[in-house]
Amino acid sequence: MKTVKGNGVSIGTAIGAAFIYENEIDLNIEAQLTFEEAVKTLTEKFNLQIKDFKENERKDEADVLDAYILIMQDPEVINGINEDNNTSVADVFEVFKANAEILQSMDDEYFSQRAEDLLSVGKHLINTMQGITSSVELENNSIIVAVDLTPADTSSMNMSYINGIILKEGGTTSHAVIVAKNLGIPCIIGIGEEINIIKNKDAISIDGETGEININPDDKTIKEINERSKMQEEIVSAFTQDIYEASDLEFRVNVGSNEEINSFDHPFLNSIGLFRSEFIYLDRSSIPTTEEQKTILENIQKKFSGTIVYRTLDIGGDKQVDYLDLPQEENPFLGVRGIRLSLEKKELFETQIESILISKNVERVKIMFPMISTIEDFLESNQIVETIADKLKINKPEVGIMIETPSSTLLIEEFSKYVDFFSIGTNDLTQYIMAADRGNPNLVKYQDPLHPAVLRTLENVISTANKNNVEVSVCGEMSSDSISASALYALGLRVFSMSPSSAPFVFQQLNKIKDMDLNKIKDNILALENSTEVREELKKLNL
Repeated sequence: MKTVKGNGVSIGTAIGAAFIYENEIDLNIEAQLTFEEAVKTLTEKFNLQIKDFKENERKDEADVLDAYILIMQDPEVINGINEDNNTSVADVFEVFKANAEILQSMDDEYFSQRAEDLLSVGKHLINTMQGITSSVELENNSIIVAVDLTPADTSSMNMSYINGIILKEGGTTSHAVIVAKNLGIPCIIGIGEEINIIKNKDAISIDGETGEININPDDKTIKEINERSKMQEEIVSAFTQDIYEASDLEFRVNVGSNEEINSFDHPFLNSIGLFRSEFIYLDRSSIPTTEEQKTILENIQKKFSGTIVYRTLDIGGDKQVDYLDLPQEENPFLGVRGIRLSLEKKELFETQIESILISKNVERVKIMFPMISTIEDFLESNQIVETIADKLKINKPEVGIMIETPSSTLLIEEFSKYVDFFSIGTNDLTQYIMAADRGNPNLVKYQDPLHPAVLRTLENVISTANKNNVEVSVCGEMSSDSISASALYALGLRVFSMSPSSAPFVFQQLNKIKDMDLNKIKDNILALENSTEVREELKKLNL
């Protein structure tokens, strides 16, 4: 038996036979079609698949293929292909690869996914130019093993035969992950070169929570996997509306793409704790109108009947949007981004605020500003909301800030006088406190939100907010991790925004410690010197 680790992104366990799905391209095969002919052929194929997806209520996959068609029409891409290279598969793919690398360098989850989409479209175009077609004959209980998976790939698969998915690459919002979560299929991404260890037909067991993959597992491991599967099913079944509503917890969800919105389906979690509005502005060639933004928000309001925390535009130097003419910056993470950009481009900001305020159910929307580091920035932003609300003769919604900069944590007492709520973005906050780029794999050991430096900062923010009766929540990845969420609960947090698939598991852990001496747990973890000690201390609680 061989064990490898990846990132678990769709909770569940499974056992099956490996099916190696080859979707790599061979640039040595000559083209049979020109680039333009391939675009026409592939567009027709995608349109047929979109029609089939929609007829089978697979709208999120149809939306992705719609986006693929737009990529094939994008001037930024096709302008790099001319008469001299439109029959060279190597040259054509290089254009897609170069554009993907630019997006990948921006170190943002959304742009990483767009980079994956560009490469996927490029691969499909190369296969089409070469006249290569593929069909997939799966057997029951298959574990798909692939570099990545696109809607065009999964459209040819019988998904009911798939027990699990393992990907060499992929982001948490990639198409394959969305599909896996939709269908309840355990999924592990990011296993890198260790994917080459897995051979076709190998017996495989996977755990989509821990990210553990066992190749040719022994009887003992199979028994443990089956027991874990049963336990996970029991945890999910035990997370009922009655027990949730009887608790002191409020769970909200994070969404930031059409795929996540379309695929969301939960019987009683109905609020958004972090709505990332960036996708409204991306993948287009002009600024969205007020009416277009309003329509998107109203569609979300139909799907979510509770609170919607709407984060205003959070883009900047690391996220280039051609029509915004953003400056190139040496250090974009410390540059003109988030609210700083909005205050520089006030017309853009005012249009976004107006689209929120004229939406039908604005009374359920809270407005949140990102990258706030000074009181002055908040007051100026809040005044803009107030002015537009007065002009529209409506009540101003609750307005709050993301806590993600060290200065905002140090000024938390002062901010409490002005804001209606705080939402802590632990991903960026950890990055800034530890002075460690969270996209740099060489700095992983510094990027742990359970480090005492981060926990002591969080304790000050949470206790100050609670003392002043200002709502405080966490919308970073800490909320989706049971151990980290337990630390937050001990620090006094009660509002968590997370991935919906994590909710039963986080709830089970918090329910387990709710009657313990939380002050003692808090004092113990805050007195420690490193994140390893914190984890060990939390594990003593039988978490």
